[in-house]
Amino acid sequence: MRLRIVLVGFGNVGREFARMLLERKSELAKVHDLRADVVAILTGRHGSVERAGGIELRRALRLADAGVSLENCGRAVHGSSVDYLHRVRADVVIEISPLRIAPRQIAVDHIVAALSSGKHVITANKGPVVYHYQRLRRLAREHGVGFRYEGTVMDGAPVFNLFQEALRGLRIESFEGILNSTSNHILSKIEAGGSYEEGVASAREMGLVETDPSMDLDGWDAAVKACLLVNVLMGGRLRPEKVRRQGISSLTSARIEAARAAGHRIKLIARGWREGRTLLASVSLESVPSDHPLFSVDGTSSSLVVRTDMLKEFQIIERNPGLRQTAYAIYSDLLAIREGRLIP
Repeated sequence: MRLRIVLVGFGNVGREFARMLLERKSELAKVHDLRADVVAILTGRHGSVERAGGIELRRALRLADAGVSLENCGRAVHGSSVDYLHRVRADVVIEISPLRIAPRQIAVDHIVAALSSGKHVITANKGPVVYHYQRLRRLAREHGVGFRYEGTVMDGAPVFNLFQEALRGLRIESFEGILNSTSNHILSKIEAGGSYEEGVASAREMGLVETDPSMDLDGWDAAVKACLLVNVLMGGRLRPEKVRRQGISSLTSARIEAARAAGHRIKLIARGWREGRTLLASVSLESVPSDHPLFSVDGTSSSLVVRTDMLKEFQIIERNPGLRQTAYAIYSDLLAIREGRLIP
C-alpha cells in the first residue's frame, strides 16, 4: 500500500518524523507492506513544495536544517494552504504547526479541509483537539477517514490508545501529572544549582521550547494538555483560558530552597477531576513530599497518575523523552491508519 503524506509544518518534530521515515523505510515495506511518500511540505518559514512522486527527504532535511528555502525539493505551492489541502492528491495530512491558544486558528482549518476532502489526519498539535475534539471526530466519522492525535500529550507514551482502545469501559475520576517536559527540565536545572535563565537556554538547545516560549513557561502547554485529557477522556468541554493556571516564570530560588529544607520538591502539576457533574482542571506549582508519586520525575520526564472506578490508581511514566518520542507518536498513528484503526 502507498500512502501519500502532506506535512503541514516542518519544524523540529516534523524533521524528526522525516528522519524516522528514512530510517524505517525497509521495515515499513517488509513488515507493514507500506510505502510512505511525503508528497508535499507546507511551511511558513521555508516555503511550501510538492512532488507527486515523493519529495526527496534527505535533501529537504539538509535545506531545512540550514534554514533555507525548500524550493529545490519540488514544485512551489502558492496560495492558501487550506485551499491546497482541499485539492491535493494525498491520503494523509499530518498537522504539526505551532501551538496556538485560540478557538479560531489556521490549524483547525487545515484539519477540517483535510477531513472534509476525504483525507486521514494525524496531529501532534494540541490546539485544534482541545477546542474542537467532538467536531473533528464527528467529521472524520462522516467521511470515513482517520483522526488520530497520540502525540498531543506525553510525546510517544500511549495515553489515548491506552484509555480509548485497551481500557474501554472504565471511568476516570481524576488525574494529576507532570505534562510539560520543558518546565520540568528547567526546575531540575534550578534544583541542581543553575539559574532560571540557564534552564531555559538548556531547554532551547534541546529543541524543547515551543515557538512561543510563554506556552511552556507560563503554564499554557500544561493547561492545554489538562483540558485535552478532560475533554477527550472524561467527556468535558473545558477551554484552557478558563482554567486556573500558574507557570514557572515567577518561581524564586527561595521557594525551591524552602521546599528542599522540608524534604519536598517543587513541581508544576496539571490536574483534572470531577465535582459532581462538573469537570475541572488546573495547573499549579506545588511542593510535593517524597512519598508523592510525582516526586522523582526529573528532567524531561513526564508522568500521569490516573484514578478510575475500576483500576483505582495507576501511573504512566515516560523517562526523558525528546523529539524522537513525539515523532514516534506520529509514526505509530500512521501505522494505526494503515491497519484500519482510524479513530481511537
